[in-house]
Amino acid sequence: MRTIILAMIPPVLAFVILDYVKLEGPNAFNSYAISAETFILMIYCAIFFYQLLRDDELVRQSVFINSLPDFWYNSGIFVYHCGYFLFSLAYNLMNFGYQGVKGSTRLTLAVTFIAGIIQLILLYIGLTKVKKIRS
Repeated sequence: MRTIILAMIPPVLAFVILDYVKLEGPNAFNSYAISAETFILMIYCAIFFYQLLRDDELVRQSVFINSLPDFWYNSGIFVYHCGYFLFSLAYNLMNFGYQGVKGSTRLTLAVTFIAGIIQLILLYIGLTKVKKIRS
């Protein structure tokens, strides 16, 4: 997994620089690059979920992953980025005001805002799972 993660860094960085310099420019939202970055973050979250499921030490200690704060943090980030991925992909259509996409603009924004609300709830659950440090 580490080699996959390290191998993904140079192509994504090259795409982000290309988008900034040539495709959309410095004065735009750069929705193509942000879509790629969001997709990469979604992949990283899925890899982290997979690693939590396959952790032998947690299995030996009979620790359920939903009792870990990291699981809830990762869940919140994953849910938000799934909604934000839709927004960043559709941003150019929403920005230029193509006919017939006004309803989809509202739907895309609603999904993104709902994902943000769910993210905050999941982050709060993660904070409640943190063991209190004795002073």
